[in-house]
Amino acid sequence: MKKTTQIHIGGRHFFIDEDAFQKLNLYLESLKRHFAGEGESGSEVVDDIEQRIAELLESKITQGKQAVNLSDVNEAISTLGNVEDFVFNDDRPDQQEIYTNRRDYRRFYRDPDNYYIGGVAGGMGEYFDIDPMWIRLAFVLLFFAKGAGLLIYLILWIVVPKARTTAEKLQMRGKPVNLSTIKETVNEEYEKVRTYQTTGPDSGERTRNAVENIFRALGLVVVAIFKFIVAFIGVIFLVIGSIFLAGLIMAIFGFTGFFGHAWNGVYVPDAINFFANSGYYYAAVIALIVLVLIPIIALIYGGVKILFNIKTKHPVLRAFLLTSWILALILFGTVLIVNIPNSPIEASGSNSSVIEPEKYPYLVINVNDNLEDRSVTHYRVMGMRFNYSRWDEALYDDASLNIERSPDKQFHLTVQKKIKNAQFNDSEDFLDEVRYNWDVKDSVLTLDKYFFTDDNDFWMFPRVDLILKVPEGQKIKFNRDACEMLTMDERQKYCEEVPPGKKWMMSPEGALIATE
Repeated sequence: MKKTTQIHIGGRHFFIDEDAFQKLNLYLESLKRHFAGEGESGSEVVDDIEQRIAELLESKITQGKQAVNLSDVNEAISTLGNVEDFVFNDDRPDQQEIYTNRRDYRRFYRDPDNYYIGGVAGGMGEYFDIDPMWIRLAFVLLFFAKGAGLLIYLILWIVVPKARTTAEKLQMRGKPVNLSTIKETVNEEYEKVRTYQTTGPDSGERTRNAVENIFRALGLVVVAIFKFIVAFIGVIFLVIGSIFLAGLIMAIFGFTGFFGHAWNGVYVPDAINFFANSGYYYAAVIALIVLVLIPIIALIYGGVKILFNIKTKHPVLRAFLLTSWILALILFGTVLIVNIPNSPIEASGSNSSVIEPEKYPYLVINVNDNLEDRSVTHYRVMGMRFNYSRWDEALYDDASLNIERSPDKQFHLTVQKKIKNAQFNDSEDFLDEVRYNWDVKDSVLTLDKYFFTDDNDFWMFPRVDLILKVPEGQKIKFNRDACEMLTMDERQKYCEEVPPGKKWMMSPEGALIATE
């Protein structure tokens, strides 16, 4: 196993084998010694060479190879050339050879030294080896073709990077990046600066500068408009994404009355009536939430990236979200298809019994708390309240009591059961799973406060309504607990507005009236 060292070169970090590090270190030291006598320009040449070395070494790093070896360093040195070759070999290829081979080296960059707005035309001129003036004229003519020129220019401005380093400028001009060309380019730039500082711009340069100032001013206006449009798009993404996210949260948690009568929203728990069992329901809801949530997140994230100019990319995250969205779509479609032949129905059934209070002048309605002294846990599922008893592993819920006039001279008690999400062939069996107990002795009718069902049958969302039919002229009396079983209107009428212990008699109109 070879020893590795971490180095920093050209703004990048690398792990490098020990023998490769020694070879690279000797090469860089020879460069620094050679260019030390050229002052600031020599230092810049060395910096540009280090950046080019870093680019070459970085291209050798792969997923399975994280350290630079001696072969990589030798290849980089061979590409750039040795100092000895650079000093003693003065042979240079003629212009025809450079033109012939330039297509092997050229890269498309925006030219930072020949530009009016963004350097796109200058970069294209270097890439295709034509005068940038003709390219600029083409953009102007295309501008009158419904703004196509401006759109193409803006896209290239965004997509094409600017040639910042000496190596990138050489690639833009189609020249090989080695010691000779790097030194030549740096010296040319320093010569331009010295000439400009000594003699100042000539008349042609002053004219060009005036034209440049006009174009740059126009460019600044275009950039400002473009940035405003981009920022506006980012704000739109954020607003739309936030609205949809708020709507999704309200739909999930049932805040459908937030907007008053303007929009009632979608109450997700109401969808239980479309599914024959809880597994289908939860799978469909989870899939639907993922299908809606991922595009919302994409909108909000896209708006944030646009507004804050975030350039980072997360290909793994994007692949994960896209895969999750596709899987959720497949799951949602599968659940709907499977659920179609098992479409649920609502079922109801009732059982009526005659009550004979014998010789007593009135019937007393009493309530038995059939959950008393039991270990009970309270649950709320889809807007329904359940009381779970560990003692018999059953779910309990309140039964309700309504008072009506009897069609004959006898008392009748009707137990009416209702369930949801039942299959047509099994609806009677499901109704039998809902159990309710009551008893009558002498003149006392004792009603259980709660009905119950097995805990795994909660998806039926059962309900039990009791209807007590009182003959005309007969009297009844509510105990305090019985008032809690009455509907809200009847409770207020018979238990709150009248002192407790009062007797009630059924009138011909079908309403109870207070009596002694």
